[in-house]
Amino acid sequence: MSLPPKGAVVPLDEIERICAEYGLEELWTKIASDPPDKPFASDGCSMWFDAWDGVDLYPFCFLHDLKYWAGRPGEAAERLVADAELMIAVARAGEPAMAELMFHGVRAGGHPVSRRSFSWGFGRGR
Repeated sequence: MSLPPKGAVVPLDEIERICAEYGLEELWTKIASDPPDKPFASDGCSMWFDAWDGVDLYPFCFLHDLKYWAGRPGEAAERLVADAELMIAVARAGEPAMAELMFHGVRAGGHPVSRRSFSWGFGRGR
C-alpha cells in the first residue's frame, strides 16, 4: 500500500485502512474510540530528511506521525514506544546510525510540552 503524500489530509476511513495494512489495530481502536480534533496530515520526517542514501524514510515517519497525532496527554510510555519503533524501522532499513540520531531528535523535539505542530498529541485540541 502506498501512503498518502506529505501534507495530504488523510480521512479516517483511509487511516483505518493504513492501520490494518501496517498491523496497527491497537492504534486504530484508540483513534476510532476517541478521534483527534484536528485532521491528520504528515509532514514527513519533521525537520529531517525524508530519504537518505537511497533509503526512503518517509513511510517510517508517516506512521510515527500518525501515532503522535493520536497521542493523548500522559502517555509517556506510548510515546517512548512510538519513538523506539521509528528507530527500529530505520535501523532495519539499513541506517542504524541515522536511526539513533532520529530517536534522540524525536525524544527532544517531540515532547508535548513544546506544543509544536509535530509534538505528541498534535491532533488533539490544546
